[in-house]
Amino acid sequence: MAALIVAGCSGTEPDRPAADVTSAPSPTSAESPSVAPTSAGPAKAIPAGIPDSAFLQESDAPEKAKEKPNRLDSDGNALPAFCKAGYEQKDQVGVRGTELLLIASKDATEGSTPKAAVYENVIVYKGAGATEFMTDLRAAVRGCASQKEDNGVTAKNFLRGSIGAGDDSELIERTRPATDDAGEPIDNQVNQVFWAAVRQGDTIAFVSNGGWESGSAEKSDTVTLATRAATRVKAWRG
Repeated sequence: MAALIVAGCSGTEPDRPAADVTSAPSPTSAESPSVAPTSAGPAKAIPAGIPDSAFLQESDAPEKAKEKPNRLDSDGNALPAFCKAGYEQKDQVGVRGTELLLIASKDATEGSTPKAAVYENVIVYKGAGATEFMTDLRAAVRGCASQKEDNGVTAKNFLRGSIGAGDDSELIERTRPATDDAGEPIDNQVNQVFWAAVRQGDTIAFVSNGGWESGSAEKSDTVTLATRAATRVKAWRG
């Protein structure tokens, strides 16, 4: 995914870094913690695999899908790093799967480039692994307000709060200085990528929206996709 999200151009610099989450957002915003985290409930048997129906489908695209979703190897898309802080609870993973969904604008013509490449990781955890994932993910982002990327660019990370889906959820934004398709900097603009983690019982649906090439991801698309991902997981795991 890194090749898809290393540069882009849209938006203006956000004003609330990950280390500062004390501001009270609007109650109607996706940043609002509108759903308090609930317990994972009684332990369920770990399934042998994850069915396609538990992942995002073509019909879940905010506008339309570019093509049918593609299942990848379980390690086909690494989760984002936040200053090398560990949060994935790898020793408690029961089963996991990954999917790639290319989305497009509703008026996109055949042969046009996608609007964004969206990866979804579905991870079923043993014990309290899913709850601990959410706790440690927030701590990782909060403790990594900025970080140097491999190309020397400084990226900034932001906790954006609950999206009101699943038993618990968190929206995360990362910005970096924007560049055009040729890699040239664009003054006073930033590239944005978004992640949304949703816990449903013992399962995490982690949606990664990296935009496309030099184009930023859209927050609203990420919230819509993650909300629909939570519905898919709930229908499968209950």
